[in-house]
Parts: sequence; C-alpha cells; structure tokens
Amino acid sequence: MKARHVKIISALICIAVIFTVIAVTRTELHGAGSAPVLFYNDRSWTLSTRLPVEQVHSVYYVPISFLVQLPDVDVRMNESLKTFIITHGDLYLSFDITTDFAANQDKERMYLKTAEYHSERYVPVRTVCVCLNLGYEELVNPITGAVAIRVTDGNEESTLKALAEHKYPSLFPEGTARDTTPQVTAPPVTSAPPVTSAPKPVLSERTVYITVEGAPSAYTSDILSVLSEYGYKATFFINVESAAVNAALLSKIAAYGHETALYTSGRDAGLTDAASVIADIESENELLARLTKQKSHIWRGGGKLTDEVRTALNEHGYVVWDYNIDVPTNVNTKKAADTAINGIWNNKTATLRFVESETAADTLRLVLEFIKKNSEACEVRTISPALHEYYNE
Repeated sequence: MKARHVKIISALICIAVIFTVIAVTRTELHGAGSAPVLFYNDRSWTLSTRLPVEQVHSVYYVPISFLVQLPDVDVRMNESLKTFIITHGDLYLSFDITTDFAANQDKERMYLKTAEYHSERYVPVRTVCVCLNLGYEELVNPITGAVAIRVTDGNEESTLKALAEHKYPSLFPEGTARDTTPQVTAPPVTSAPPVTSAPKPVLSERTVYITVEGAPSAYTSDILSVLSEYGYKATFFINVESAAVNAALLSKIAAYGHETALYTSGRDAGLTDAASVIADIESENELLARLTKQKSHIWRGGGKLTDEVRTALNEHGYVVWDYNIDVPTNVNTKKAADTAINGIWNNKTATLRFVESETAADTLRLVLEFIKKNSEACEVRTISPALHEYYNE
C-alpha cells in the first residue's frame, strides 16, 4: 500500500475516534437522550432509574407513586373496576382506565389518557397538576438538551434552576438553564379561545348531535354520502310535504340508519294555540308513518313556545329538540364550518342545525373531519326521547 494511502486512512481513523469520544463524552456529561430529571418540592425523585419520566407526543407522563411523595396527595386504586383516584385536599381526579376518561370533584368528565410503563400506572403530569391545583415547572438546558420537571404543593423553598444546577451539575452547568414553562398553580381555564382550533386531549367530553332540516331534497343524497364516508349518524327533521313526493329519498335516510324527526312551521302560519299545533303535528306524523312505517316523537318548529303548547306536547308524548348552533348557508363553506366547530368547542352538548342546501354537504365534510380528528373528545349521537333529560342538563 502506498504511503499516501496509509496517511489518508490513518487520518480518517483518527477523525472517527475523535468524534466517537466527543459523542460518548456528551452522552455521559449531558445525558443526551436521557429522560427528564424529576423533583417534588425541593427533593429529587430517587426512583428515576426504575420509574423514569416517559414522553408521549411531547406530553410528559410520571408514575403515580411519584405524586404521592407530596404530603397532601393520595392515590387509591381499584384493580377490579380498573379505576383509580388521585386526591389533593378537596380536589380529585377519578380515572377510568378502560375508557380513558376522568371525572373531577365537580362531576365534569374529560378525556384523560393514562398509560402503563414499568408495571406502574403513569399520568400526564402537567394536566394532573392543573386539575389538582399543584405547581408545575419545566427547566431546559438549551446547550445539553436536558430537561428538569418539578411538581410542588406550595412548600418549596429553592428555585428549580438552583436545584437542578446543584443536583445535576453535568446536566445543568451554572447559568445555562432557562425556564420554559411558568409555574402552574391556578385551576384550569374553561373559556375557549376565539379562533377555531382543535380541542386539546384534555377537553371535557363533547356530545354532538348532527341535525338536518329540509329533507328530503335534491341535496339529501350528497349529505348522506358524506355521513356514510365518515361513519356518523344524523337526525333528519323531515318536511313531510317534501317527503310525500320524495318517498325514495326518505326510505334511503332510514336505510342508512339515520333518525327521522318532525319539523313543521305551522306556528309561522298562525297556529299558536296548543290544540292547533298538536293537530298539525299529528297530521304530519300520520303521513310520516305511512311513508316510513313508524312515527316520531321528536319535534322542532320555529318560534317561541308558550307554556300551554309545551304542556300539550309533553302530554302527547312529544319532545321538543331545538339547536344551539345554527350552521349558516349564506357564507362560504369554510366560514360555515368554523361556526360549527367553534360551537362544538364552546358547548359540552352541541346540537348542530344544518339546512339542506347546495353547500351543506361540503360544510358537513369539514365539520366531520374535525370531529374525526378529535374523536376522543367528541361523541356523535342521534336524537331519541330517552336522551331528553341528558340534553337539558
């Protein structure tokens, strides 16, 4: 081998050795790829080797045995029911492992996924701290990439930065770390942001009712196609006059598994007393029964109901099901969908009112895409009289 080639190979070997030494040294000194270090008040988590912090999609999870290191925090397990509860004073979170939902002391349900690592149950630490009014801090060293996390109950004396630099000087050389997350001590904010955005995984469960008025029409088939594409069911408020001449479309709605309900504008034509309203609904229900072989006990109509009419409807077994989100038809589909999505964000029970129109199917597609992406927090239901009390909570 020529001397020149030997020199080149020797040089390459030296460079490789140097880079290997640098990489190993950085790993040993700075913990590259290691889990975040964990503190509670002014003490470090001594079981970090066996029960380290885990990260799932940028969310940090900690073992529940870590949380009970704080004096006022307690955890109780029920293995047979697959549940456990974390308490802090008068606050608590009760977790159902089988459904990934939790409930707090105010009986509010929220999607809160737990996980099992190292034979122990893990929870998303920041979310739990927010719900239980515990302090939460994060510290990051931008040079080494090391992360420190601390949970507090108000009895801490040192700053997280001072603790990290003292306990882990190789990970947090003095003066290099910076806070990235302000301490969280307040209860969660429930107001929604003013812009349309996807719910965080911790959002309370949203129950969504998709209702369609004006069916059947020339637009019904397109709406049914979109619903079938996403696998969701809707409640169609039927215009029986239109149904009489579109019986095939009405049968298609029922065949696809959607619910049918009654919609009349009789009161707009001057039917305001209870007897006239009931007679109008009953006649429409008879026509619906001839077309679908079944009657409906769900009704919607325009205008404000008098106590007399409400009483009569109740006595005749009808449930009035209005809406709280009117999806517009006089704007472009993006704006119409934004109205619906913001309504879902702001209401634990969201009843969407779509009106059959040229843009209804395209708007519905955007809304269903949002619901599908956030299916953990959005449950779509069809309407039935049995749900009336739930709807009016």
